[in-house]
Amino acid sequence: MPVALVHTQQRKQLASLAPADAQAKLVEMWLYGKSQTSQSTYRFYITKFLAYVAKPLRSVTLEDLYDFAGHLSQLGLAASTQKTYLSVVKSLLSFAMKIGLTTVNVGAAMSLGKTADSLNERLLTESEVAKLIWMEPNPRNRAILRLLYGAALRVSELCTLKWRDLTARGDSGQVTVLGKGSKTRSVLLPKSVWDDLVGLRGDALSDDPVFCSRKGKGKGHLDRKTINKIIATAAKRAGLDAPISPHWLRHAHASHALERGANIGLVQQTLGHANVATTSRYLHARPSDSSSLYLPV
Repeated sequence: MPVALVHTQQRKQLASLAPADAQAKLVEMWLYGKSQTSQSTYRFYITKFLAYVAKPLRSVTLEDLYDFAGHLSQLGLAASTQKTYLSVVKSLLSFAMKIGLTTVNVGAAMSLGKTADSLNERLLTESEVAKLIWMEPNPRNRAILRLLYGAALRVSELCTLKWRDLTARGDSGQVTVLGKGSKTRSVLLPKSVWDDLVGLRGDALSDDPVFCSRKGKGKGHLDRKTINKIIATAAKRAGLDAPISPHWLRHAHASHALERGANIGLVQQTLGHANVATTSRYLHARPSDSSSLYLPV
């Protein structure tokens, strides 16, 4: 179906609803097709924005956007987080105009600029990762740490793993995940990581979660909040002061693999990056060489 016709149908559907219902429907249309993690995050950001401006989206002005930007700054949020908030708002405003709900995209006039790359502040050393893993006494939690690091999984990918996503390969195995953009990728696992996972299975069926919640019948997936607590506790146990999140282990995987000579294209494939430029950030964050080292100083 032509895109223009789809937008016309969407606009007619919204016109038949009460203003509040139309706006809620607009948000759902905009979120359609995005991953569950993105939907949850974007909905949170938009809810905050609409609560702040306290007016219908079609009445939002450029001044409202800049006022909201100032509000985010006063909250003390990181520059990258502020930019994400505003990018999400701009995306919704663009969608609203695209389907004809608004006649002007006020967000187009707001330039977000670039933020400093603080990736180097979130890179763990190999010894720090080893402490996180080997000081963890719980076998399940240790397997979680090893898989986040060894396979460079996103926390959303780890939380949704089922046993059917793990496949034996010789004396080891691989994990297959559905990543960003609904793209599937498979990652070969070191034998030691595979053995840890196999040791947890017991009599679990192929559709059972790899990492089960202890609530109810124990067949639910662990959620992101629980994984974050596991990481935070492990970091404290290992004597690491930084506010470490699961994504730090993904960063560490990329950085350490590149430092040990892994091809950047292979690292890109393992992490599921759409663009090699994203992967190359790890080369710049902790370089192994610099022209400064060649100077007589």
